Amino acid sequence: MVAEGTKKYLYIQTTGVEAPERSASPFFLATTAALMEHESTMVFTITATSLLRKGVAEELRIKPQGDGATLKFFMDQAREAGVKFYVCAPSLDLNDCTVDDLVEIDGVVGGTALNEMASEADVVITF
Repeated sequence: MVAEGTKKYLYIQTTGVEAPERSASPFFLATTAALMEHESTMVFTITATSLLRKGVAEELRIKPQGDGATLKFFMDQAREAGVKFYVCAPSLDLNDCTVDDLVEIDGVVGGTALNEMASEADVVITF
Protein backbone atom coordinates (compact mmCIF):
# COMPACT_ATOMS: atom_id res chain seq x y z
CA MET A 1 0.00 0.00 0.00
CA VAL A 2 1.39 3.36 -1.05
CA ALA A 3 0.78 6.33 1.26
CA GLU A 4 -1.50 9.09 0.03
CA GLY A 5 0.48 11.62 -2.00
CA THR A 6 3.19 9.09 -2.80
CA LYS A 7 3.86 8.70 -6.49
CA LYS A 8 5.25 5.65 -8.25
CA TYR A 9 8.32 6.31 -10.37
CA LEU A 10 9.52 3.69 -12.84
CA TYR A 11 12.94 4.05 -14.47
CA ILE A 12 13.64 1.74 -17.40
CA GLN A 13 17.35 1.41 -18.13
CA THR A 14 18.20 0.02 -21.58
CA THR A 15 21.92 0.75 -21.97
CA GLY A 16 24.73 -1.00 -20.16
CA VAL A 17 28.50 -1.11 -19.91
CA GLU A 18 28.86 0.00 -23.53
CA ALA A 19 27.73 3.52 -22.52
CA PRO A 20 29.05 4.28 -19.01
CA GLU A 21 28.17 7.95 -19.37
CA ARG A 22 24.48 6.91 -19.48
CA SER A 23 24.61 4.70 -16.41
CA ALA A 24 24.63 7.06 -13.42
CA SER A 25 21.67 9.33 -14.20
CA PRO A 26 18.94 6.68 -13.79
CA PHE A 27 20.34 5.68 -10.38
CA PHE A 28 20.67 9.34 -9.35
CA LEU A 29 17.10 10.17 -10.37
CA ALA A 30 15.66 7.02 -8.80
CA THR A 31 17.50 7.86 -5.58
CA THR A 32 16.13 11.38 -5.63
CA ALA A 33 12.56 10.11 -6.05
CA ALA A 34 13.02 7.66 -3.18
CA LEU A 35 14.42 10.39 -0.93
CA MET A 36 11.34 12.46 -1.78
CA GLU A 37 9.41 9.53 -0.24
CA HIS A 38 8.06 8.25 -3.55
CA GLU A 39 8.07 4.61 -4.59
CA SER A 40 11.05 4.24 -6.91
CA THR A 41 11.74 1.23 -9.10
CA MET A 42 14.36 0.52 -11.75
CA VAL A 43 14.00 -2.13 -14.44
CA PHE A 44 17.08 -3.22 -16.37
CA THR A 45 16.52 -4.53 -19.87
CA ILE A 46 18.39 -5.05 -23.14
CA THR A 47 22.10 -4.44 -22.35
CA ALA A 48 21.42 -2.61 -19.07
CA THR A 49 21.48 -5.95 -17.28
CA SER A 50 25.25 -5.89 -17.78
CA LEU A 51 25.44 -3.07 -15.22
CA LEU A 52 24.25 -5.45 -12.52
CA ARG A 53 26.88 -8.15 -13.05
CA LYS A 54 28.89 -8.77 -9.91
CA GLY A 55 32.09 -6.69 -9.99
CA VAL A 56 31.01 -4.35 -12.80
CA ALA A 57 29.79 -1.47 -10.62
CA GLU A 58 33.09 -1.36 -8.75
CA GLU A 59 35.08 -1.03 -11.99
CA LEU A 60 32.81 1.02 -14.24
CA ARG A 61 33.70 4.70 -14.18
CA ILE A 62 31.02 7.15 -15.23
CA LYS A 63 33.62 9.33 -16.90
CA PRO A 64 35.81 6.69 -18.56
CA GLN A 65 38.77 8.97 -19.29
CA GLY A 66 38.97 10.20 -15.70
CA ASP A 67 39.18 8.87 -12.21
CA GLY A 68 35.71 10.02 -11.13
CA ALA A 69 33.00 8.11 -9.37
CA THR A 70 32.26 4.49 -10.09
CA LEU A 71 28.79 3.17 -10.77
CA LYS A 72 28.90 1.47 -7.36
CA PHE A 73 28.72 4.90 -5.69
CA PHE A 74 25.40 5.64 -7.42
CA MET A 75 24.10 2.09 -7.04
CA ASP A 76 24.80 2.08 -3.28
CA GLN A 77 23.01 5.41 -2.86
CA ALA A 78 19.96 4.04 -4.67
CA ARG A 79 19.87 0.90 -2.54
CA GLU A 80 20.25 2.88 0.69
CA ALA A 81 17.34 5.13 -0.36
CA GLY A 82 15.10 2.10 -0.98
CA VAL A 83 15.09 1.91 -4.77
CA LYS A 84 14.00 -1.50 -6.04
CA PHE A 85 15.95 -3.24 -8.85
CA TYR A 86 14.28 -5.62 -11.31
CA VAL A 87 15.72 -7.37 -14.35
CA CYS A 88 13.80 -8.16 -17.52
CA ALA A 89 13.88 -11.95 -18.00
CA PRO A 90 14.87 -12.01 -21.71
CA SER A 91 17.80 -9.67 -21.03
CA LEU A 92 19.45 -12.35 -18.89
CA ASP A 93 19.87 -14.56 -21.94
CA LEU A 94 20.85 -11.59 -24.12
CA ASN A 95 23.68 -10.80 -21.69
CA ASP A 96 24.68 -14.47 -21.26
CA CYS A 97 24.04 -14.42 -17.53
CA THR A 98 21.81 -15.79 -14.80
CA VAL A 99 20.44 -14.21 -11.64
CA ASP A 100 23.40 -15.76 -9.78
CA ASP A 101 25.77 -13.62 -11.88
CA LEU A 102 24.11 -10.42 -10.67
CA VAL A 103 24.26 -8.27 -7.58
CA GLU A 104 21.23 -8.55 -5.32
CA ILE A 105 18.03 -7.69 -7.17
CA ASP A 106 14.39 -7.55 -6.08
CA GLY A 107 13.12 -9.78 -8.85
CA VAL A 108 12.92 -10.81 -12.48
CA VAL A 109 10.05 -9.56 -14.61
CA GLY A 110 8.67 -10.52 -17.99
CA GLY A 111 6.83 -8.43 -20.53
CA THR A 112 3.46 -8.66 -18.82
CA ALA A 113 4.82 -7.58 -15.45
CA LEU A 114 6.81 -4.73 -16.97
CA ASN A 115 3.75 -3.47 -18.83
CA GLU A 116 1.72 -3.62 -15.63
CA MET A 117 4.42 -1.75 -13.72
CA ALA A 118 4.39 0.94 -16.38
CA SER A 119 0.60 1.21 -16.42
CA GLU A 120 0.49 1.59 -12.62
CA ALA A 121 3.32 4.14 -12.43
CA ASP A 122 2.65 7.84 -12.19
CA VAL A 123 5.92 8.60 -13.95
CA VAL A 124 7.88 6.41 -16.39
CA ILE A 125 11.34 7.52 -17.51
CA THR A 126 13.55 5.58 -19.90
CA PHE A 127 17.27 5.70 -20.50
